[in-house]
Order: sequence, then structure tokens, then C-alpha cells
Amino acid sequence: MKMLYKYLGLFLALFIVFAGCGNQPVPDVQPTPTSEFKADICEGKAPLTVTFTDLSSGDVTHWHWDFGDGQFSNKPGIIHTYSAAGLYTVSLVVKGPGGSDVETKIDFINVGDAADISNSIVRWSEAGNYIGQTKVVEGTIVGTYYASKVKGKPTFLNFHMPYQGYFKCVIWGSDRPKFVQEFQSDPETFLHNKLVRVKGLIEEYPKGSGVPEIIVKDTSQIEIVE
Repeated sequence: MKMLYKYLGLFLALFIVFAGCGNQPVPDVQPTPTSEFKADICEGKAPLTVTFTDLSSGDVTHWHWDFGDGQFSNKPGIIHTYSAAGLYTVSLVVKGPGGSDVETKIDFINVGDAADISNSIVRWSEAGNYIGQTKVVEGTIVGTYYASKVKGKPTFLNFHMPYQGYFKCVIWGSDRPKFVQEFQSDPETFLHNKLVRVKGLIEEYPKGSGVPEIIVKDTSQIEIVE
């Protein structure tokens, strides 16, 4: 009988221990924030005033900007002026309950003479390295398509086939008449198989994909090389 009571006591002790463990609160794990930002202008003559906008996701409670010219800020968004010519690397560190993250854009701001900026030419295959910057992108348009039944009626100028995941240019339907008038033809026919230089802001679409594109709003953005 004593042995029975001994085992019953052991059983009750183990039950209390495990029941107590089951009632322990689950730690509240916060996700790590992700740092991201953009600038309203990336190139220009000195002094160049740039508006930086924080695009970070997650719970962020602290910001630290490094503008690459020895100046810093702890505000979420900031207007900063570059007074001297040069290439500036910009970084944003964000911190929150879940940790910290940093986004660094190398040679993100180009301050200099107009001639230096206009001669900043990159190959179409390298355009993804300059998202958020205004560049002149050179390449041959190997495929075109006018999506007349799609909202916005875009004309796609593709520099690689298949086009998915590669640099392209887009002419929206609202701007299309300017190109038809200038080329005396529709842009998808006139520009097909031509080596061109396209100047504009290199954007990312879809967001987070790393796929670069330039929205072409005026014929002056396109130079036909051959």
C-alpha cells in the first residue's frame, strides 16, 4: 500500500509540473523590420536638394540616415542638400522591437556637372543595379507589344526575349500620340530592332522583384543610335 501511495504521489507531482509548463505564456516574437527608402531625385548639379522617403516595413521606432557626405539624421524622412560634386552612397538603419536592418544604396546620389550626368550610360543588362537612379540605358529593342485592351493601354519595349524578368520600357496610352506624331508610325513598329539610348528614372516593377523599367513619357527620352 505504501508503494502505491508513493507512485500516486510521483504521478501527481509530474502532473503539476507538466500542467504548469503548459500554462507558461508564449513569448511574443516581433518580426524584424525591413529597411527601404527612395529619393525624389538622384542626379543633378550642386547644390542638389534631395527628399528622402522611408519605405521600411515592420514596427520601426528608430531611424539613422547616413547621406555619404558626413551628414546624418534620425528622422523618418528628411530633406538633405548636397553642396559638393561627387557620388554619394546612402544608408538607412532602422530599429524596432524585433531587431534592426540596414539598406545601403551604393553611388545612389550623383552630384556634378550636367555633362557628367548626361554621359552616364549603362547597358540594359546592368539597369537592375541602378534602381531608383536616373540613367541613360543603351540596348536593342528586340520585342514590342501594344496592349490596347489592357487598362492604361501600355506599349512595351523589351530588350530581351523572353521579356519576363528583364529590363523594359513602357509608354502609357496617354503619351502614345506624341510618339505616333514624332515617328509618323506607331512606336512598337518604328522602334523594333533599333539600338537606342533611353534616359529616365529606373524603377522596379513589380515592387520587390528587382526587375527594372523606365517609363517613357516623351520622345526626347529616346535617342536612336542605329
